[in-house]
Amino acid sequence: MFPTLRVSFTGVRPEQKYAVLMDIVPVDNKRYRYAYHRSSWLVAGKADPPAPCRLYMHPDSPFTGDQLRKQVVSFEKVKLTNNEMDKYGHLVLNSMHKYQPRIHLIKRSDSAGNAPVVDLEQEEFKTFIYPEAIFTAVTAYQNQLITKLKIDSNPFAKGFRDSSRLTEFERETMESMLAEQHYLRSPLRPFTDLDTHNNNLTLEEKALLAARSQLFLRAGIPPVGLPPGMLWSQWACLGPSIIAAHHQHHLAAAAAMASSSTLSQHRYSPYASPNTRRSSPVSSPDSCQDATDLPSHSPNPT
Repeated sequence: MFPTLRVSFTGVRPEQKYAVLMDIVPVDNKRYRYAYHRSSWLVAGKADPPAPCRLYMHPDSPFTGDQLRKQVVSFEKVKLTNNEMDKYGHLVLNSMHKYQPRIHLIKRSDSAGNAPVVDLEQEEFKTFIYPEAIFTAVTAYQNQLITKLKIDSNPFAKGFRDSSRLTEFERETMESMLAEQHYLRSPLRPFTDLDTHNNNLTLEEKALLAARSQLFLRAGIPPVGLPPGMLWSQWACLGPSIIAAHHQHHLAAAAAMASSSTLSQHRYSPYASPNTRRSSPVSSPDSCQDATDLPSHSPNPT
C-alpha cells in the first residue's frame, strides 16, 4: 500500500502488551468515476456489494507500551486487491469506491501471545480514524502526474524507474507535462489573453490542459533537424501511385499558386516554402493528396 500509513502512540502503559491492527472500510454507498475535463471525482451510481472486511495485524505485534512510545509503527507491508477470492490475507477493495483506513490498538494478555484477532468486539480496543487518509481505490491511476509521482516516490516501483522500459516519446511527454505544471505555478511568467479565459479554472485543470496540448503538439511535430527535402522524399516514397494519379491536378494547382504568390506567402505550412516560383509535383506534402481528401488536424482532447 502506497502511500504508507504510519502511526505513533502516546499515553500507553509501559509494561502492557498491545496489538496494532488496521482495516479499511467504505466511506459511503456510492461508486465514483473520474471526470477528466473537471479533474475531479463524480458520483456514478450505487456502490457494489462490499467485500468482506479483513483485519490486518502488524507483523511485529504484540508491542509493549514502552516500544510504542519510542517508535513509529509502519504499515508498509499491507497489500490491497480487488480479488474477493484472495487467499493471501490481502485487504479486499472495490475499484472506484471511497475508503477510510482505521487503526485499532488492542490490549493483549500474556496468554494470547500472537494469536490472530478474529472479532474486535471480543477484545478491549480503541479505534483511531484519520479523515485525511480517505482515498478512492483504482486499478489504474487517472492522472499521469500522479503516476509519475508514485513511480518516483514508491520504494517498490524500482522496475518502473528503469528508463529502458519507457520509450523516448513517453519520457519526453512526462517531462513536458511536469514542466508545463511548473510553468503554470510560476509567478514570473508573462500574462496572456488566455489567462483571462482561464481564470475560472483551477490550477490542476490548467496544468492538465497544458499537458494535453503539449501531448498533441509533440505527436504532430516531425523530428527536429531533419531537412525539408528529406521529409518530402519520405512523404513521396509512401505513395508514388498517388502522385501519378493526381499529377494533372497538381499541375493546375501549381499554376494557381503562381498567380496568387502574395497569398501563398501567408499560407501556413509546417514545412519550409520551396525557393522556386513553380512547385514541383513532389515538393510538398500537398502534392501527394487532394486537398479535399485531407483529414481535419484539430484533434479534440477527450
